[in-house]
Amino acid sequence: MWLPRLALLLLLRFSGVLLVEGLNTCQSINLDAQKSRRIEAVRGQILSKLRIRSPPDEDDEAPPPGSVPPEVMLLYNSTRELLKERARLAESACERESSEEDYYAKEVQRIDMLPPRTDTNAVQPAAPNPHYRVVHFDVSGVDLTNSTLVKAEFRIFRAPNPQARASEQRVEIYQLLKPDEESTSTQRYIDSRTVQPKAKGSWISVDVTETIKDWVSDPENNLGLKLGVHCPCCTFVPSTNNIVPNKSEELEALFAGVDDEQLRQIRKPGQVKGQADFSTKTPHLILTLLPSDRVDNPAKKNRKKRAAATDTTTCSRGSDQGCCLRSLYIDFRRDLNWKWIHEPKGYKANFCAGNCPYLWSANNHYNMILPLYNKLNPEASASPCCVPQDLEPLIIMYSYRP
Repeated sequence: MWLPRLALLLLLRFSGVLLVEGLNTCQSINLDAQKSRRIEAVRGQILSKLRIRSPPDEDDEAPPPGSVPPEVMLLYNSTRELLKERARLAESACERESSEEDYYAKEVQRIDMLPPRTDTNAVQPAAPNPHYRVVHFDVSGVDLTNSTLVKAEFRIFRAPNPQARASEQRVEIYQLLKPDEESTSTQRYIDSRTVQPKAKGSWISVDVTETIKDWVSDPENNLGLKLGVHCPCCTFVPSTNNIVPNKSEELEALFAGVDDEQLRQIRKPGQVKGQADFSTKTPHLILTLLPSDRVDNPAKKNRKKRAAATDTTTCSRGSDQGCCLRSLYIDFRRDLNWKWIHEPKGYKANFCAGNCPYLWSANNHYNMILPLYNKLNPEASASPCCVPQDLEPLIIMYSYRP
């Protein structure tokens, strides 16, 4: 029996190049040979990251391409959207993470919000609190004894509210806490987002890794997440960072899966049903897990941050002989003869190649640089080399036989 599975790989999808002096022996450029080697490298890299020595046996019982369950496809699409958002945030922050554990493939799990609790004896359901919303998740199925939680993100879709009075609001996200004798606090601040309630709908993503770890280790602490305005007893204006006292602020941002009744009421006359259908935008958690058998001891791996590439050089034309980023698309079926990967059909692997100019003048190079390299590594090349500098993640959906 074949089952679909998702894996998150940090593949060598090059997006930057770097000139490195004397680390390898550089040869003249041969693009055809470079492409062939790159394709074979990708083949070995995917198998290595999945910790399998050879592709799964494919026979007549292998599932057809369109036989993926809807819930698995939903997880794939949600994770792909999340990766795009992470890439945008990393680019704006000018930094990226790197660690040894990034090498191995990670598993992705999606947990949808629990349905809102309703009083079956009530004649009319209670109206939501005007200042906040609470969402609940069941994480009892998350196993952290055999996996390491790399990251957990809470995602909720903000739907447009044309009836909103505020042009923008700051929505704060809290973890609800049990009151105890040592502390009177009933919530812990996680993060906040400034939103425009009337604007086109968009996803909100918040890192809740520590919260999920707390819930898994002690299920009694799982009281849900709270989304509320900055100050219910007053009005906060994000654009000016001012507080207007004695003016109660209500949460006018509406969220799919939470405020569905209000969203149905404000649907415009004549609007096509599909345009206001948010059934596929349920609030959910995306968990990125690293199985323990894929690294020796993930707890000992140190995570480091370094500056993102800012000197990317992309080839302007195929005849370029200088060091630059060269485009290469690998089709899994055509180039690797693999049918066990359902999505994506392929990916832009890219590779770096070309001749590199010296970074110093000849005099400085011979008088200062070469003696140093010869001392540190007599086998090192005296010529600068073209090597990759940046990696991008890739999520794949593949079939396996348990």
